[in-house]
Amino acid sequence: MKVEWVSLSGENIADIADLAQRCMRRDSGLRATASRAFLERRYAGSTVKAVGAFKGGHLLACGAVRPLTGSSVVVGLVDPAHRGRGLGSELFDRLLDVAKERSERLQVETESLTQEAHEIFRSRGFDRVFAEDIYRCDLTDPLPQVPLLRDVEVEEWKESNQGAFYDAYRASFEDRPGFPGWSQAQWVDWLVDETFLPQCSLVAKTGNGIPIGFVTCAQEFLVQVGTVPEWRQRGLGRGLAIAALERMRVSGSTEVFLDINVNNPASAALFQGLGFSVIARRARYEQR
Repeated sequence: MKVEWVSLSGENIADIADLAQRCMRRDSGLRATASRAFLERRYAGSTVKAVGAFKGGHLLACGAVRPLTGSSVVVGLVDPAHRGRGLGSELFDRLLDVAKERSERLQVETESLTQEAHEIFRSRGFDRVFAEDIYRCDLTDPLPQVPLLRDVEVEEWKESNQGAFYDAYRASFEDRPGFPGWSQAQWVDWLVDETFLPQCSLVAKTGNGIPIGFVTCAQEFLVQVGTVPEWRQRGLGRGLAIAALERMRVSGSTEVFLDINVNNPASAALFQGLGFSVIARRARYEQR
């Protein structure tokens, strides 16, 4: 396909956003990944090198290379109507040429993995090192009735009980591979932003005040659900999730999303049982 390849900048964000929306309609995924704010972080800035393919004034493909500590990260989009013609391969090869000038260690990120993209990455010597599925739940449909356990107290997120949330988070996840070991301040800083929903985020405690499980939420997103090991297999996580979803529905949300690592079948089964279904897969690849 004959196209014109040009360098992109922040002035092209509107074109990139239009392309991202076309990709979203075909590939699905989190709507936030097609927002201008998200795209500006990946395709604009003094340290980002971005390129795009235009034909007849329309952006058909774009990609960018941005620096990360000790490496470079490659991202890209190809118009669904123009796939299968070598455009994705040419885009990726151009991005690799840019990335190799900056760093020996390369990563590829994709928010909606397709089979075509997977094959391109693999053919260029990249292996998938991380993947998580994006799930969606329609909150206009009835939710399962899952009562919370008896003799368990539940509190909303407040400044005064952030320590209880953190204790539940740490006890729930520290036995999992890749646990970051964040301090309370680091975890709260990662969790709380302008989209955070304190009224839908809950911590469960025993009668004597010991945290045993938690759920945290952002706008239309279930961020984390965890249960400490000795309280698992009792329905506590399901009950907390349903309680949070009910609160989100009352607040006006009609749908909610979450992500689950592909190596976590137990969580996948739990949320599929609550009405969630997979809509896309996010992934990261690294060079062999």
